[in-house]
Amino acid sequence: MAHTQPAVSLILPNRNNEPVLDLFLEALERNTTYPSYELIVVDDGSTDRSVAVLERWRDSGRIPGFQLVRQPASGIIDALNGACERASGEVIVRLDGDATIETPGWLERMLALREVSERVGVIVASVVFDSGRVHSYGMNIVSAAGVHSRGARIEEPVGERTLDIALEYPFERDAEGGDELAEVDGGIGCCMLFDRALWHEIGGFDGRYNPAGFEDFDFALGARALGRKVFFLPDVQVVHRISMRNPREATSRRVMALYRLRRGVGRFVPARIRDAAAARAGLGDYDPERVALLRRHYAAWREKWGFDPLNPDLDEVLARWGGTEVCWAYDDEMRRAGEEIATAYRAVARA
Repeated sequence: MAHTQPAVSLILPNRNNEPVLDLFLEALERNTTYPSYELIVVDDGSTDRSVAVLERWRDSGRIPGFQLVRQPASGIIDALNGACERASGEVIVRLDGDATIETPGWLERMLALREVSERVGVIVASVVFDSGRVHSYGMNIVSAAGVHSRGARIEEPVGERTLDIALEYPFERDAEGGDELAEVDGGIGCCMLFDRALWHEIGGFDGRYNPAGFEDFDFALGARALGRKVFFLPDVQVVHRISMRNPREATSRRVMALYRLRRGVGRFVPARIRDAAAARAGLGDYDPERVALLRRHYAAWREKWGFDPLNPDLDEVLARWGGTEVCWAYDDEMRRAGEEIATAYRAVARA
């Protein structure tokens, strides 16, 4: 679909994704038909058998340019920036080891949108949980409702939010916004395309969000601050298989048993019951340490961007960022420019 063939570097930070890595790599091999790419994997101190799986794939030669780098557990920001430093491609695509790409020819589709205009800075895919619920159709950031995934429903009152994870994720059939190419504020990192030159210009993924969280949509908003646009591309489908991965940190046998139980029966349990059980058990996003980390990220965001990510004062945001792509949604000319890019891509996709 794309008319030019820039070299592409796929980058993959990994920590404790052993149960899903074979599935991820099989889908990547099967669905990546683009001829000029490399895969750079940075293992961030995994404590499971991730490295053995990755070494087996590297040595098999099934994926071209497979590089495996091992680092002590330092956080996803260091892994991402280390992979970008090693990247030789003009274009970089950030992937996640627990998020399988399900669309044949996915990379050609993303590159076709990139080629439409030099204003295109970041492209993100449609991401759905392995439960069948929507994870993200891109993200809204500069809005009265604060930061949240498109397609999700905010569970707290607007203006009184306390946690960005307090969201309801509907099933695809009940969600809105997933069918059409759309300009968005940002996106999550499960499948995110950008130029290596843009990564340099932004200054990389921001280390203040270590060890993980916020760095992906912060990066996208950084592209906007430089005058670039961000798009959600529904033509590329990703399944985020969070129920399959191991916990990111070393943990007790009890917690490991709970993770195994979740992998075995979680898909049969309603999401609200799973969430309540996870909160009681202190698993995943409901781990008290994770919640404390989120609160540190909120503070870092306020310091960097000048507004609260959960309950922004839009007058303050517009006073600081009005007239820039950060506030594109409030500018008629910028919105029209985005619509023109979307129209041009649709014409290419139909050709």
